[in-house]
Amino acid sequence: MSRKPSFANLRDRNVPAPAPAPVVDAGPADVAGGGATPRPNSRKGRKQIAGFFSPDMSLAMHMLARRQGRSLQALMAEAFNDALRKYGESPIGD
Repeated sequence: MSRKPSFANLRDRNVPAPAPAPVVDAGPADVAGGGATPRPNSRKGRKQIAGFFSPDMSLAMHMLARRQGRSLQALMAEAFNDALRKYGESPIGD
């Protein structure tokens, strides 16, 4: 029966350090969530609203969006505007 290799012999190996990643200074207006990744133009001036739903709700909403030929985001915006109207607030639009 063979033995599993020991990782102790890897400790003394001379492995070159990885090259540092280039630093991108995108500026505070162009970063999403404080990272260094530039925000896509479609997300500029927008805020994320997220929630956790049951798998059945997720499937139903994705299927409805597909049948309607709309995005899930568009259906969510419609639902949020309906909720705003229901409670006497002005709908926002998109």
